[in-house]
Amino acid sequence: MSGLLDEQDLRDLDELLALIENPDALHLDGAQGLMTACIIGPDPVPAEEWIPLVIGRSPTGLADEAEAQLTELLLRMYRAIERGLRSFAYEPIFAEHEDEDGERVSEVGGWCEGFSLGVDLRAEAWEQALSAEPELLDLLEPVMALGVDDGVFAQIRDPELGNLSEAEREQLMLQLPGAMVEVLHAFDRQRGSAAVRTLH
Repeated sequence: MSGLLDEQDLRDLDELLALIENPDALHLDGAQGLMTACIIGPDPVPAEEWIPLVIGRSPTGLADEAEAQLTELLLRMYRAIERGLRSFAYEPIFAEHEDEDGERVSEVGGWCEGFSLGVDLRAEAWEQALSAEPELLDLLEPVMALGVDDGVFAQIRDPELGNLSEAEREQLMLQLPGAMVEVLHAFDRQRGSAAVRTLH
């Protein structure tokens, strides 16, 4: 993800999140999806708003020392995601399971659910920004399509459409990192234009 976090840090964070007693707490993939939406979105979201969504509100059931470590790792993960997006080195984290043939299969639903929670934190700003620049919806298509396929956005699923093929899922997962970078830069341009208008 970047020099800010190594594989051991990610394992530690994954284990700490799994220990949280709140059923609404996110796993590592959902936490990354949530932070990603907060970073690339139209308005900044401070840590005191998104951390409660990751841990499923307080109390966590963790010892004070473990909770402090969790918070530190979450903040470092946030900075690592931001750096990855800014340096075109963003790598989504997806959960995995083994199918009946013993093959590793990626589950994107957790990441998409976290991303949706992040969008909800600034829903009005997202709506206004997407209205101002409709092509952003095309960039978000991998998130929407994968989320629908994994049952996250069931309310918008077309019942006449079947599930994505393995090749289609793979293609959308490959498109996701670049799409997130493009959305970030699109919102950067919107913010820059707004700043110029303010100066004039």
